Amino acid sequence: MTEIEVGAGPVEPTAAARDFDEAFPALFRAGYRVAYRLLGDREDAADAAQEACARACARWRRLVRDGDPAPWVVRVAGNIAIDTWRRRRTAATHPIPGAAPTTTPDRVDLHRALDKLSRRQRDVIVLRYFADLPEAAIAETLGCSVGAVKTHASRAMAALRAELATAEDV
Repeated sequence: MTEIEVGAGPVEPTAAARDFDEAFPALFRAGYRVAYRLLGDREDAADAAQEACARACARWRRLVRDGDPAPWVVRVAGNIAIDTWRRRRTAATHPIPGAAPTTTPDRVDLHRALDKLSRRQRDVIVLRYFADLPEAAIAETLGCSVGAVKTHASRAMAALRAELATAEDV
């Protein structure tokens, strides 16, 4: 048996851990930007970005091996933000008396319209227009061709325009 040295000093972090520590600020900013655009609330956006980064840390080696982890973090932050909005909407069906509304009507309409899109279309819209990623990066992240990204974006935008135009008429 070998003895364990007590007080031998700090353990050196692995290279993958150091890489995540270096990448974290940029990943957090990208996730926060998307979540804030979807939620309009700083605290909820920070929570969504933090959760996305925590999930990225758990999968860091695979994400780095597969390429740039930023689009993955942005997509996860967007999904977490949408889930947060859905929970908020469900909680709003049982409002607390005297509580102020947490979202503006325009943001509610956008969320409802995004909910009606397919998951792939919603992912493309979030990555393209909320995270400002190029089509090639989106295609790589979603595992499809650039042409498919363009098609999903075009169809999703048409559906959003139609849905938001209908919401304005009501």
